[in-house]
Amino acid sequence: MDKTELAAYACAVRALGRREHCAAELRAKLRQRDYADEVIATVIARLQDEGYLSEARFAEAFLRMRMRGGESPWLAAQKARRRGLEEGALQDALQAAQDDFDALAVCRQLINRRDPQGLRHEDERIWQRHARFLQNKGFDAATILRALKENNDVPVAED
Repeated sequence: MDKTELAAYACAVRALGRREHCAAELRAKLRQRDYADEVIATVIARLQDEGYLSEARFAEAFLRMRMRGGESPWLAAQKARRRGLEEGALQDALQAAQDDFDALAVCRQLINRRDPQGLRHEDERIWQRHARFLQNKGFDAATILRALKENNDVPVAED
């Protein structure tokens, strides 16, 4: 390995030390530093061989992070595709993420955090704002309607 490849390798390892990256992201980072394409290809191949660079690991971490922020698996997958993630790794991680994902519960959680007093039931503008918020998080209309229409008031039991 010559000095240029060693420098590119060190740069890539530092980037991977901060967080997971997909090969496309790492390639773009190395291009920004003006490394030649053949040097980048060599470094990425070596990182994959050594197990430092893994598309599957990046897909899992990326989806988990985005879904923890309240995004739907569909939207998180779209954002991963835009980053250049390989489709095979994304589909495997997406299948695993969707198995444990309850869209209605996540919508409820997001709405209760944004509207703990239930003001959406009194003001249509607030209701619409929450609906747009959930739509921007990637949820479907039926789930959004169910979550917004629910009233969090617990009925008082009468004797």
